[in-house]
Amino acid sequence: MVARFRRMQPVERLGMFLLTLALLATVAGALSAHPGLDVFSFARALLNDFYANLSTELASIAVTILIIDRMHQHHDDQREHERLVLQMGSPDNGFAIEAVRLLSAQGWLHNGGLAGAHLSHANLENADLHRVNLQGARLGMANLRHTLLNDSDLRGANLQGANLENGMLAGANLRGTNLNDANLQGARLTAETLLDGQTVLPDLTFWSPGTDLHRFTDVNHAEFWRSHHSTSPAFRTVHSSDV
Repeated sequence: MVARFRRMQPVERLGMFLLTLALLATVAGALSAHPGLDVFSFARALLNDFYANLSTELASIAVTILIIDRMHQHHDDQREHERLVLQMGSPDNGFAIEAVRLLSAQGWLHNGGLAGAHLSHANLENADLHRVNLQGARLGMANLRHTLLNDSDLRGANLQGANLENGMLAGANLRGTNLNDANLQGARLTAETLLDGQTVLPDLTFWSPGTDLHRFTDVNHAEFWRSHHSTSPAFRTVHSSDV
């Protein structure tokens, strides 16, 4: 018995100590409340006292168990959410798309859980991310070709060097977004797409009213912009055979 006690973890030892203390306190309380009784009468009185308090104790235990279970569930959900966001940032397209599907199935895709997410170099080509809150997300060098980003919140997001070729950005909020060296060829930006004076355009200028965005999106534009940096997805013209 002593050897078994020594093998116990500190928490287990504390539990055994408190349980023993509770039993001693119960017996001492019963002796004080029922003095002079014989053993049989004392045992019956002790049992009656026990049953009187049983319902209250069970209710207290049940509430405690439910609270602890909820805390564990929240912790498990948080760890699973973090794991899926990490998977979403994978350079493997199939792996990343599966993470998007699972996040959506859990209701985590549209609950703001991707704000500030680290998704640099993620391969999210063809992903459905419409109406997703990606505010402040790090999407530098991410592959977002043909990605659906309609009505998504990309305020303050870092999309430096991201490939947004043929991406759908109708109604997207690009206020304060960093698009330096991003490839916007064929991207759909509409009158509902929101930009402001803090939006960094692919050529490292800031957006202002009257800015001709077609020179970043339309390959047939007379002043179609291409990056001078070989690491940029906008470094060269992407021909239709590459799409």
